[in-house]
Amino acid sequence: MQDRRGLLISSLTLAAFGAAAQAQPVTMAPGQGAMSMQACIDACLATYRLCMEGSRHGLEKGGAHAASGHIAILLDCADLCQATAASMMRGSPIHAVLCEACAKACEACSKECAGFDDALMQRCAAACRDCTASCAMMAMTTH
Repeated sequence: MQDRRGLLISSLTLAAFGAAAQAQPVTMAPGQGAMSMQACIDACLATYRLCMEGSRHGLEKGGAHAASGHIAILLDCADLCQATAASMMRGSPIHAVLCEACAKACEACSKECAGFDDALMQRCAAACRDCTASCAMMAMTTH
């Protein structure tokens, strides 16, 4: 399992570097500014990593950190962030749909993690807030 995870992460990293070379600014809705798709991919991957670390941390720490609802939202958010980043990396025509779902999951995860007085959970909440903003903006793009 660990070897597969390492291979997956290596593949995502290589794909991200390839996408970075081709990243183009995406025009946003009026008044929203502009951002690159790569910035959104980076936010998704950073949040994926912190949610995965947070779920491991929670299970190790125990108590409320290991509550099934808390772990479930961390893992759901991680899964959506990973899938959303992958959809953008491959230029999927439906990436905006995934971005919208990812923004909603990240918003919920941010609120969940912010309730813990724990440095890792606070970093996860901040990453989720960033990803919420990036994905919400990307969901409004027209491709």
